[in-house]
Amino acid sequence: MVGDIVAKDGTLRHEQLELWWHDPMECIQELMGKPAFWDVISYVPEHAYTDANDENCIYGEMWTGNWWWDVQ
Repeated sequence: MVGDIVAKDGTLRHEQLELWWHDPMECIQELMGKPAFWDVISYVPEHAYTDANDENCIYGEMWTGNWWWDVQ
């Protein structure tokens, strides 16, 4: 791969890259099948609040955001 940084000799710097590819479905199946992740992965959106009146929302993980609720 040729970059956009010029070397001391005036040529563009380059480096060889090793690219890896994995089937996304196989990766997801692997992650979902690992017992170590069962307690830390969420599949449904959640609302979390700092107060009893549900006025101050806590956004800490993807499943606590409005986007996840919107796409459900």
